[in-house]
Amino acid sequence: MARPTRVGIYVRISKDRKGQELGIQRQEKACRELCERMGWGVLKVYPENDTSASTTSKRRRPAYTEMLRDAREGLIDGIVVYSIDRLTRRIAELTHFLEEQKEHGFAFATTEGEDTATANGRMILTIKGAVAQQETERMSERVNNSLLQRREQGKPHAGGSRLFGFKEGSNLQEVEPGEVELIRLGYQILLDRGTPGDVARAWNERGARTPEAGTAWDIQKVKRVYRSERIGGIVSYKGQDIGDSIYPHPLTREEWENVQTILDSRATPARKGSGKRKHLYSGFLKCGHCGSTMRIQWATIQGRTFRRTACHSSQVGANGERGCGKVIRRLDWIEARINEVVEAALAKRKPQAQAAPSEDLSGEIKILEGRIRALRNRWKDGGMDDEDYYDSLTHLRSDLQTLRTREAASVVRETRTETDALAVWKDEDMQNLERRRAIVAGVIDHVEVFSVGRGRKKPPELDSIRIWPVGAEPDGSKG
Repeated sequence: MARPTRVGIYVRISKDRKGQELGIQRQEKACRELCERMGWGVLKVYPENDTSASTTSKRRRPAYTEMLRDAREGLIDGIVVYSIDRLTRRIAELTHFLEEQKEHGFAFATTEGEDTATANGRMILTIKGAVAQQETERMSERVNNSLLQRREQGKPHAGGSRLFGFKEGSNLQEVEPGEVELIRLGYQILLDRGTPGDVARAWNERGARTPEAGTAWDIQKVKRVYRSERIGGIVSYKGQDIGDSIYPHPLTREEWENVQTILDSRATPARKGSGKRKHLYSGFLKCGHCGSTMRIQWATIQGRTFRRTACHSSQVGANGERGCGKVIRRLDWIEARINEVVEAALAKRKPQAQAAPSEDLSGEIKILEGRIRALRNRWKDGGMDDEDYYDSLTHLRSDLQTLRTREAASVVRETRTETDALAVWKDEDMQNLERRRAIVAGVIDHVEVFSVGRGRKKPPELDSIRIWPVGAEPDGSKG
């Protein structure tokens, strides 16, 4: 093989905490000295600073990828690295690299003297690659064992930005009393059939702001707070619940699980009337001619702005065809008629009787918790292997989670008070729109809207719309 004249030097360091690139500078110097001794000409350096090549790393290595691409295309005819573990710590990646070298014929050398020209040299190189991978995996095991030990001691992972309810820089060991009070207020709001939007309004009215950006609270931000297991003092490791935090936390485990039951019940597939809308009756109005869903929009004609509903040709009708576009109506009269029907239905409703107390699961839960503690103590004392411990723990945790979910659902049912639906309905604040639409969906299935034609009467005829209550069967008549 001719001496390469366009060599690429690849240098990499996993961690460069000070950002001074001293490690890759030393590697580059050694590689250049090797090329000078061998009479190889250096064309380009491919630096990869503060980048891991371990089996656990998911970060891309753009310089490594660029170097292989240049070798395939013949831009460089040789590659030099300081040592094989600088090139890669993965056997699969090393095998792929050697296959690329064999196919494209570029030279390869390290400052430690590996030879890929012979089968024996490639075998030694592969062995070194296996040793490098083993070192990485052993390091990962030590780190993971240390983390697991901390979690088993009830010490939660404290990385990331500050979590609402905990003091800055406390590593989740100290709570912020004022924020804890707001979290508990929100918990009570949710138990009383409130929504995350209600919690956001309550927090904003009290001047609370998000810890990350100092912005106002909204529904998604509130959900993220209550979805965090740390709020309930739950310590997890690799997605598995392994115990309770030894430090203070805003909610108890049982309260946190109650909240999950509430949020999960709202996470079911959205039914008509439950999505984010700007208008109360969006999605309920159907064209009386083609059956397609009508749009609600603002319009300005001769300087007057008003809301109207229209059948649009881009909508698909009940027969699978495009909307007919024959119906365009002002919304105010239609909305007033539907409001009358909804209010009349709500006025007839009677409060539901209090549900009977549900089963007491506390005894079964305590038994399972005791078995988990005994299992953990036995494992810590060396009385069982890791594989048996995790297998048994998984089954016990699954049974415990099932019981706690049933208990949480029971608590939610028993603590919720009967809400005056009519009072909720009359609250026309935009923040209450979602709850009002849910009430409409419980009363009205849909409303057919017909054209009133030119020279229409004011107000329109009552039969120009047809309101279908929930559960009504089509009978072919207007009403």
